[in-house]
Amino acid sequence: MKILIVSKCPTHPTDAGNRWWILSQAEMFMSLGHEVHFLYIHELPLRLDAQSFFESLQKTHEYWGDRFHLFRVSKMQKLKMNLMKQYRMKFCHYHWCVDDQYPVGLEKMVNELDAQFHFDICIINYYYLSRLFEHIRIPKKAIATHDAIAYKDLKIGEPTMCITADTEATAMQRCPHIFALQEQEADYFQILSPKSKVYNLYGKYVHHPQAVTGNHKMVFLSGNNGFNQNGIKWFIKDVFPLVRKRFSDAELLVGGSICKVLPSLVDVEGVKAIGYVDNPADFYALADVAINPVFQGTGLKIKTFEAISFDKITIVHPHSMAGVFKKDTAPLMSSERPQDWVGFLENIWENPDCIMSVKEHNKVYLEEMNEHIVKEYKRFLKAE
Repeated sequence: MKILIVSKCPTHPTDAGNRWWILSQAEMFMSLGHEVHFLYIHELPLRLDAQSFFESLQKTHEYWGDRFHLFRVSKMQKLKMNLMKQYRMKFCHYHWCVDDQYPVGLEKMVNELDAQFHFDICIINYYYLSRLFEHIRIPKKAIATHDAIAYKDLKIGEPTMCITADTEATAMQRCPHIFALQEQEADYFQILSPKSKVYNLYGKYVHHPQAVTGNHKMVFLSGNNGFNQNGIKWFIKDVFPLVRKRFSDAELLVGGSICKVLPSLVDVEGVKAIGYVDNPADFYALADVAINPVFQGTGLKIKTFEAISFDKITIVHPHSMAGVFKKDTAPLMSSERPQDWVGFLENIWENPDCIMSVKEHNKVYLEEMNEHIVKEYKRFLKAE
């Protein structure tokens, strides 16, 4: 089959969860023998510092090669979207309408590409592209949700742009097939759109065995959003001092774009900002323990799965268990109580058998999870 993935979010560099999820979709379909194209909706930035935007464009184009297609959103259209955002913030309680962010003219380009390549499937990312499905001829249409957007402001406890459940329902009902990252969200989308077929899908994770370091270091690889910032602040403020009291040589190594703001968040002995991580395997190899202290947000907690895949003993806040495959048997240690984290680390760092046991569990768990994921993708491909 020929598959077209449409997204405002680039796939490279793959340094954020939404980019990873989009790339994972593509790689899974390609691994099953299908031809995948990527249509990147590039919104020209209004600010002068646009280097990161064009770097993403270049790296995404390099990855996809002749299966890369570009739809440019003009600065005028971007300005209109920004003005609409200000209006929604001031007069509509931060709630978008369903088509506020839809790029005008997108359906024309998709139909032109379809006439050339004859696609069997079109997959959009995020609700705001759902209008596309009312104007294209590609036979099978699916939306890859990244989380449940409705009333996100209430979930995180602070004002943020989101939509109402009615708006989300309008978008979902345009989509015959819906990908959800969590079972709970899959049930929610099924209620919003009873006639749609809903799948609990996410990416496949390869197990990367790593040697035991035997040190007292922890790693946290993260993008730079508010949820991640709040999570690492909680850990450094409430947990890390207790860890250092018990293990004076304990260190926390932080990697990823969150390091851009880390100095402004914390200035604590034992916390080191590594910066951009080009090779995650090298970063995770620095320690036996990975943490995910994030206690807010929706969607899949990709950092949790990534740490398991790189063979780490993984400690998480209970919120970061959300969406985890068979979480009751997952190789994770979880608590919201700082003292419990110290207890977990005592058991890990003073008991080599614990480390080896978790590593074996990581491998078996990923094999079972990947088998489930492949079945779900095949179920989608066979569905009418």
